Amino acid sequence: MARGALDQLTEAQRECLRLVYAHHNSKEIAEIVGISPSAVDKRIERAVQILGVTTRFVAARMLAAEEGVSAYEQTTSEPIDLPTERSSSRTAADEPWWLVRRLLGIAPATGGGDEARNPLTKAQRLGVIVALIFLISMSSMALLNLGQTLSSLAHAQRTAPAR
Repeated sequence: MARGALDQLTEAQRECLRLVYAHHNSKEIAEIVGISPSAVDKRIERAVQILGVTTRFVAARMLAAEEGVSAYEQTTSEPIDLPTERSSSRTAADEPWWLVRRLLGIAPATGGGDEARNPLTKAQRLGVIVALIFLISMSSMALLNLGQTLSSLAHAQRTAPAR
């Protein structure tokens, strides 16, 4: 049954199964083939139904065995993604309160540029923070005052005698 079922697969289904065997997900396969990820899923689901197996991976292994691809062969020409040394080390963003420390100028500078990432002095940064706090508090007080005024106007209209 497996040989007859494999003959029923279209070339598009075979291509998707080959890419599944090469450890690509539906989104990657869609980019390679030039179709939508849902179309990839439909092709693979139909191939799984034709072959009478339970998963896409079993179907991909069946096709690979039929085509004589060894499990140990390199199935793609893409390099293996290994983490770089920098991505495996901790960054400043991993630390708690890193943004506050950076704004205040007490966090170590990150990046390799010659120019400063934040040209403000510590006093200027502190002034910016105080100004932001003041603006936020004033705007929230204004909003509360507006709400209270609107509420009292609405209450006055409800309790006013009809003319």
